[in-house]
Amino acid sequence: GGNNQYGIFPSFSAGWVVSNEGFWKENKWVKSLKVRGGYGVTGNDAILNFGYLSTIVGGRNYTYGTGGVDISTGSSPSAPSNPDLKWEETAQTNIGIDATLLNNLTLTLEVYSKKTSGILQTINLPGYVGATSSPVGNVADMENRGVEIELSYRKRFGDFNFSTNGNVSFLKNEVTYLGNGINFITSGAAGFQSMGSITRTQVGQPYNAFFGFQTAGIFQNAAEVNAYKSAEGNVIQPNAKPGDFRWVDTDGNGTINDNDRTFLGNGLPKYTIGLTVNMDYKNFDCMIFAQASGGNKIFQGLRRLDILNANYQTKVLSRWTGEGTSNDYPRLTNNDTNGNFGKPSDFYLEDGSYVRFKIIQLGYTLPNKLVSKIGASKLRLFVTAENLLTLTNYSGYDPEIGGSIFGIDRGYYPQARSLQFGANL
Repeated sequence: GGNNQYGIFPSFSAGWVVSNEGFWKENKWVKSLKVRGGYGVTGNDAILNFGYLSTIVGGRNYTYGTGGVDISTGSSPSAPSNPDLKWEETAQTNIGIDATLLNNLTLTLEVYSKKTSGILQTINLPGYVGATSSPVGNVADMENRGVEIELSYRKRFGDFNFSTNGNVSFLKNEVTYLGNGINFITSGAAGFQSMGSITRTQVGQPYNAFFGFQTAGIFQNAAEVNAYKSAEGNVIQPNAKPGDFRWVDTDGNGTINDNDRTFLGNGLPKYTIGLTVNMDYKNFDCMIFAQASGGNKIFQGLRRLDILNANYQTKVLSRWTGEGTSNDYPRLTNNDTNGNFGKPSDFYLEDGSYVRFKIIQLGYTLPNKLVSKIGASKLRLFVTAENLLTLTNYSGYDPEIGGSIFGIDRGYYPQARSLQFGANL
């Protein structure tokens, strides 16, 4: 259909095995080479059934009669209709190569660009419209560009067999359109306690980037408070005390307010890595699976702000307690007039990079002459460790933060480390 109401989308792909051509000269470095590319469009309609109609909802009670004493149950439209509603579309272009190197090494390299248009979301209407719920519409466009690399190696050395497969993916995400005259939107799901929304989706920025105040160290004494002045010579934070954060006056107007909030990073990893290793020697075998990601921020929100004496982490012991004691953790006070803890800022943001050994399994297959005595053809004993080790500087429970908004840690329960023993008979 003209507006893809029925989800009809084009796609095609093509490849060229260069190493099969007559001009290709055999060599020991590159055994085979294929160049390929493709383009395709996929659709998504998963938001609301019959969203293009103004559906009728019951439970609309109203009164009538003299004095309005009689009550009747009625029905009314729940939201305005949107006859222009259509499928969300993602168009992807990819160019890649597949190669075999040195007999035992295979390489896949792919460059991709994904452009999503007409992203489906609910539309916030002003209250005077009188709608009881929000309609849905195609409200935004977004781009994802990146590179994916995969390497595989396999080799046998006598009784020792070894194979490994690793991949790395780089991603750049950018919002390109949010509607006519709309530069940014915020999401209620991105709120944190009394701070309101701590992310912002803005044209030219990644989706749901962290948006808050930037710190520039801690005032060590009253002289530093008085010396922090605007271009006009006025003290920028006249109510600050030694031990308070120095906020960056990003708009240069000499006052710290919401206009000084800026983009501080985002929760989308710039790269992700996966690695699988398989080894076996005679009757012993071993499998290791590890994963990693980096280049993202996590909003570490483990502490409740509405309870003044809520538990702190032990890093509070290195807080500012006097001149020269700390330049990154402010003083503790129940009268936080400077908003050291109440303002959304880079104080709450931490590096979310990690390396995790997700699965490690060791196995031993008993000799046939032993297992045949019990009428079996094979008996393998194994031990499996899951989430055995995680290497990260993140101070929360788990750097793998999901949820409705990536990167906001409200105390998600950590993934358990487990040890399993078993047998294959």
